[in-house]
Amino acid sequence: MGRRWVLACTVVLGTAGCGDGGKQQVRSVQDAIAVDPPLLDFGDVALGREELRQVNVRNDGVRTTTVESIPGAAPTADFEVAGLPLTLRAGDSVPVQVRFHPATLGTRSSRFEFGTALTATRENVDVQGHAVRGLAQLSTQSLDFGDAVLAKTISLEFNITNNDGHARTDVRIEAPTGADGPAFQPSQLGTITLSAEQSITVRVDFTPAHLGPALATMQVTPCPTCTPLPFVLSGNGVVSLVDIEPPRIDFGLVRLGASKTLAFTARNTSKRPLAVTGWTIPAGDYSVQLDGNAAFPITLAPGQQISGTARFAPTQLGLQERHAGLVASEGAPGDLDLVGTGYGPVINAQPNPLDLEAASIGTTRPKKLFLNNVGLDPTGAAPLVVQRITLNGDPTIWSFSAPETPWTVGAPGAQGIITVSFTPQAPRWENATLVIESNDGLHPSIEIPVIALGRQLPPCQVAIYPSATVDFGRNWVFHLTTQGFELINSGGEDCIFGEPDIVIGGPEFQWPGLVQPRGRTLPPGGRMSVRVGFLPERAGEFTGKVSFYMSDPNLQTAWVDLHGIGDDGCFVLTPGALDFGRTQPGCNLPEQFIYATNRCSQPVSVTNADVTPGPFVISTMPSIPFAVAPNTQVPIGIKYNPASLGDDIASLRVWTSTRPTPFQAGLGGGVVPAATVNDAWDQSTPKVDMLIVIDNSGSMDDEQKALAANLDHLWNRIALANADFHIAVTSTGMTPYTAGWTQCPGGASGGEAGRFFPVDGSRPRILTPTTPNVKQVLFDNTKVGLCHWDERFFDPVLAALTPPLVQATKAPGTPWPNDGNAGFLRDDARLALLAVSDADDDNDVINPPPVSEMVGKLSQVKKGAVDLISFAGIVGLRLCNNVEQVGKRYQEIAKQMNGKLYDICDLNNFGALLDDALGTLLLPLTSFPLSTHPQDAANISVTVNGARVSAFRYDAGTNRIVFPQDSVPPPGSHIAATYTPSCN
Repeated sequence: MGRRWVLACTVVLGTAGCGDGGKQQVRSVQDAIAVDPPLLDFGDVALGREELRQVNVRNDGVRTTTVESIPGAAPTADFEVAGLPLTLRAGDSVPVQVRFHPATLGTRSSRFEFGTALTATRENVDVQGHAVRGLAQLSTQSLDFGDAVLAKTISLEFNITNNDGHARTDVRIEAPTGADGPAFQPSQLGTITLSAEQSITVRVDFTPAHLGPALATMQVTPCPTCTPLPFVLSGNGVVSLVDIEPPRIDFGLVRLGASKTLAFTARNTSKRPLAVTGWTIPAGDYSVQLDGNAAFPITLAPGQQISGTARFAPTQLGLQERHAGLVASEGAPGDLDLVGTGYGPVINAQPNPLDLEAASIGTTRPKKLFLNNVGLDPTGAAPLVVQRITLNGDPTIWSFSAPETPWTVGAPGAQGIITVSFTPQAPRWENATLVIESNDGLHPSIEIPVIALGRQLPPCQVAIYPSATVDFGRNWVFHLTTQGFELINSGGEDCIFGEPDIVIGGPEFQWPGLVQPRGRTLPPGGRMSVRVGFLPERAGEFTGKVSFYMSDPNLQTAWVDLHGIGDDGCFVLTPGALDFGRTQPGCNLPEQFIYATNRCSQPVSVTNADVTPGPFVISTMPSIPFAVAPNTQVPIGIKYNPASLGDDIASLRVWTSTRPTPFQAGLGGGVVPAATVNDAWDQSTPKVDMLIVIDNSGSMDDEQKALAANLDHLWNRIALANADFHIAVTSTGMTPYTAGWTQCPGGASGGEAGRFFPVDGSRPRILTPTTPNVKQVLFDNTKVGLCHWDERFFDPVLAALTPPLVQATKAPGTPWPNDGNAGFLRDDARLALLAVSDADDDNDVINPPPVSEMVGKLSQVKKGAVDLISFAGIVGLRLCNNVEQVGKRYQEIAKQMNGKLYDICDLNNFGALLDDALGTLLLPLTSFPLSTHPQDAANISVTVNGARVSAFRYDAGTNRIVFPQDSVPPPGSHIAATYTPSCN
């Protein structure tokens, strides 16, 4: 200890030294080594580690010597000396390492003796140390990251502290293992050496790669001899850190004009503070807010919860599904789905405004205002009730008649009529306002402007031509003829006529195209024709009456009788009517033909033929009498040679050897001035005739169930469109099929053949806004059954929309009394077709007709105006478990008709398919017919609401102006076209 050990005596010649028993000797200094320090204390050393110290070995002798380690007392393997034997020259000093690597805990000691081979003396070095575990302490043995946003990195930390004794120690961290191991990345891996009392921080990054829980294990060995400890890492991959409860709020049924408020909570699901910055406000009739209207941003502590409210105040009918989001500083917004159904009565008054046009002083002209409940009422307890009707105007001029209030018009689909009457007192324009107060929550009071012109006119001098009775003669059953009468003003002043009304005789007597004629003011010498359709469905005699207002104080309501005979024989005139259209004076129109058609097994003799008085003449015909051979036709040419302006109506009459009274066909035409023509139209709410064709084959079970489960989407889209609709359903079956494992309902055994379902008349078959319980009836009518194998589309559609079915209330040759489709198709409505099938059109027909041929036939239903036909199909676009055949013909149909297709494989999304499909069908009119042909199509001027537009084209084939889809005039628009006419 601070001293030098002398291993050899110094020898000086001639001098006595030590070791001779007191006898002095003189000897030479040969070997002398010194070791410094003589004691090594290693202190605390972690078990499993080693510590190194060093001693300096010095040669103080005069010659080179070799130093060796000679084990001393109590040797132990815990200590080792490295670097011996060691050869030192005189005066050299060399460090020698001593290693302490304890094998057991506790205090350890030993001694090393350093010496040379030439001397017996030794230099002792004592060593000692204290073995400890060296166990580092972890601040935690797991990290739970909680919710973390997918693909975003968050970090947590833990500490490792070496406080077991005063020894350095080793800690080892292995990479996380398990399926989610790569999602966790520690900042340090491998062996980490810690000094005594040293503490380090380890950061772990968590980047979730998938939604849901993530779990991994990271092995941490806290000391050199310790068993590895499992360090658990966990987290949860999420899209949003804001959890809203409940995630979906269903307000149920809320009446229009009312509101409902429900509560929710929003919670920060993460383990870190989170700022919420605002709402993504849903479109529609919903609003959301947090309690207290706290200003954003709001910081939520980990796990903190706040409350809020959502409000639904419907302003439209039907189901509304919306999505609100609470935006956060991290992750997606918290989701809050909102669903509710607006219901209640909605009043729709047509026409609006109510224009009574003109009436003569001394007369009273009435006009009907139709009130329709176009609302929605799943409760069956919210009918439309008119509470008060007020006519604001001069009571000596204006009056109305209606049921006593409160007046229950009825459930959705119900219709009521208010008749407004105008009794002018002076020759001027008069105005009034009809105020209707009802329980419509959104429109509790509506005002209908009423306008009319008073005129001072003498009594009408009118001739009803050919007489006050229209005799349609004989007409073949299920065969429509259009004839009628003319009103001719033979006086010297204008004569006013109101809207004709068929008050007796329906449905055999009907307005052509189901469009009621408008009233007109005829100048002196002016003429107007009133055309009436006659469609007998049985043999026999039929009568009816037409009434109309006339500006004659002595005959304010005029009547025309209707008479016709239905004939079920085998002779017929085809077509039932010729229409030469409108032309100009002096135009030479081409000849047209009516055919005497003999379907009998024997010849039929035509004994006479003529045309009722008018500008029509028979131009081509064999000499009378002439025979029509069995199953042949003989053409009868007709020319139209008008002599004056106005409408013309007449009839071709043909007598035969088989009947005492003539067969008749209608003749029509009109002459307009050569000056500029002004045509005008009003774009109403969508006016749609929709035919739904549903596959009734045995493989349609899942598809029909999906349709049934999502019919609310169908009805809600119809209700939201506020459409003037006709809806009918038919099946893909053309023939009855009773051999299958199940039978189809409705009376036709799956073979509707174009007749509307159900053919047995157990429910209404043509649904309109006035059909009682129309929603439920529609749902029931889609249940066409599962029984067939032969699926078709074009065949039933064309059968449904062409004669005889489309014109008749009774289909020929069937046992059912009312299985025809009369009343469905309107000339002034869009035709919408929806197909639902898991097979292709004509899938079992070997050589089906080309799609182009069938589309051509279908276009003639709308007189060639293909733009007025909308098509959508939910059909097989790929093979899947619920598709029998990919709809290649349907794809071609959609291409040629500019329609849309949806994949019936997507049964889980059937509601959205229905919703989108209906959105493509319930559209306003896109084209409008000109009253005559223009001389130069380039000079047609078109205005919408008085503003001139250029986004239209003229279709010469249909003589219509056609608007592109992105420029269709919206409902309520007034469209006008001005042009110079030409000869047809």
